[in-house]
Amino acid sequence: MKFTINERYDYHRGILNYLRDSNGYRVRTNANFDRRYAIDGELLVEFLTATQPKKVEALRKMYKGDFEETLFNYLNQELNRKDGSLIATLKHGFDIANQHLDLMYTKPATSFNKELLENYGKNIFSVAEEVWASDDERIDLVIFHNGIAIISFELKSNPQGQNYSDAIHQYRTQRNPKTRLFQFKSGTLVNFAMDLNEVYMTTRLQGETTSFLPFNMGDGKGVDAGKGNPACADDYPVHYMWEDILTKDTLIDLISRYIFIETKEKVDELTGKKTKTETIIF
Repeated sequence: MKFTINERYDYHRGILNYLRDSNGYRVRTNANFDRRYAIDGELLVEFLTATQPKKVEALRKMYKGDFEETLFNYLNQELNRKDGSLIATLKHGFDIANQHLDLMYTKPATSFNKELLENYGKNIFSVAEEVWASDDERIDLVIFHNGIAIISFELKSNPQGQNYSDAIHQYRTQRNPKTRLFQFKSGTLVNFAMDLNEVYMTTRLQGETTSFLPFNMGDGKGVDAGKGNPACADDYPVHYMWEDILTKDTLIDLISRYIFIETKEKVDELTGKKTKTETIIF
């Protein structure tokens, strides 16, 4: 077993330590989190400076002491445009003062382009526990990609008498969809409710009507083979989350190839009025 959970905070810190020691994550704190923009601004600037130094230098000369705040504002405006989104901006970058900034680098198909390969290696993944999204909302774990919040976790420890359903209830009743961290399309890509045995997810918080889907492997038994996770003799059934899903390679692959916004249009048969719904597919 990778780590043993005896108390509530053991689960937080067990995952956090695994991500640091085995997945190469940076461990950050709530003090690094800018709730106005749902970012770790220091790591965002570090990534941009390491991968696009000439562009950052040009912007620093232009905005001087206001560079960072201007950068964060431009990014926030891009994410919150009517047709904007975090997933699109991560994939395609954004423009500021005639400078195009990339927010992530995917793994090149070959090793021929050394610069692309080096930039891929400069992607920064980080994790922070006990993040205050607002004065009333403290989140168990938040995952960041190059300083931008992409995933939230509410964790429940079964030995403490709670399970994933308590985390789902917490998201539905104690998390405000209007809080910047949780804003649809511009906030986290996905939010996980997880205990030691099962995982559920949602890509859009909508109060008590929030819909959650299972994110389990299935236990392979009978007609309910798709439910739950297989029992593990030497690990927790949800170990695949920190061992497989939360690796740098997997997350970048998911963001670049599999996560997208699905738009559907419905026409009212009586009025002819068209309504559009959007869903983040994860």
